[in-house]
Amino acid sequence: MRYPVAQQFSEAPLERPADLTTEWLTTTLGAGTVTEFRCERIGTGQVSDCYRVALEYAPGGSGPRSVVLKVAAEDPTSRQTGSAMGLYESEVRFYREIAPHLTAGPIPACHHAAIDPGTGCFDLMLGDAAPAVVGDEILGATIEQAEAAVRGLGRWHALVAAAPELTEAAWLERGSLLNQALFEQLYALFLDRYGERITAPQRTVCDRLVGHFDAYAATTTTLTRGLVHGDYRLDNLLFGGPGAERPLVVVDWQGVMAGPVRTDLSYFLGGALRVADRRAHYDDLLSAYHAELGANSPPPPAQVRDEVRALAFMGVTMAIAASVVVERTERGDRLFLTMLDRHCAHVLDTGALELLPG
Repeated sequence: MRYPVAQQFSEAPLERPADLTTEWLTTTLGAGTVTEFRCERIGTGQVSDCYRVALEYAPGGSGPRSVVLKVAAEDPTSRQTGSAMGLYESEVRFYREIAPHLTAGPIPACHHAAIDPGTGCFDLMLGDAAPAVVGDEILGATIEQAEAAVRGLGRWHALVAAAPELTEAAWLERGSLLNQALFEQLYALFLDRYGERITAPQRTVCDRLVGHFDAYAATTTTLTRGLVHGDYRLDNLLFGGPGAERPLVVVDWQGVMAGPVRTDLSYFLGGALRVADRRAHYDDLLSAYHAELGANSPPPPAQVRDEVRALAFMGVTMAIAASVVVERTERGDRLFLTMLDRHCAHVLDTGALELLPG
């Protein structure tokens, strides 16, 4: 079933659920007359806040029973990060300009997308994937979830490969948001916060990466390019239950960009599974991904494996950099240390450390 394409994009974004009205919902959804609604906070995101909006209609009306409202984070540090790094604008532009062309992919319907670059406020009104189970990056994926995630990623990559013009928009050429000098500063903050909680092998991986970051980043520019989600992890994946429209829905497109296309696969395999599970099922998951790339000249499996290995440092980079630019929480600490542990193990298991200078 194809998702409906968003038709309305107001220039005035909502800032909070309190801005919602029954009149606004009726007009925006274009279905029946909304008579009542209620909101509840969902998700664990730290750069944005998400709410499920349950809807009631006038007799004879029809429409979605619930939608998801996504807005800028209430926390000022997280909001400043999302706005300054262009994350909010990128996600709005993704739903406006790219998602309508990928309606067969694991992407939710979009009913409204607006942003005010001057204030950093934005909103997205998205289709609700319920009934669905949200992945938990700290707990780790089941093997069934992992297979669904890599197969969904392969199908999405096949769609984009068949329409390469989707990656040609200038705003997708974001380049690296980091350079070595900035990364060294962030790493110093990371060590101040977590230095006593990381192991000697993890410290070796981090020190080598930070010390050669610019040289490493340059090597990734030669890899196969495509559309990159940028944060393809369990917390951003919804696995459909009985009666769900999709077996997999991918959310949080704030980091979308043109770049090394195997980034998301490497990031998922390195971080989403417990280390023992990844080691046991690594080959099978790579094969499952490759099988979904279709018959339109897919790369050989050996090339996919090599590119996944070369990009194994992306998860280490995210664990270090993201942990010190968002609001600190207890769950956030557990998440970033779990990410660091698994991604460092991925680097060491694949021999990726040999790819760095020195």
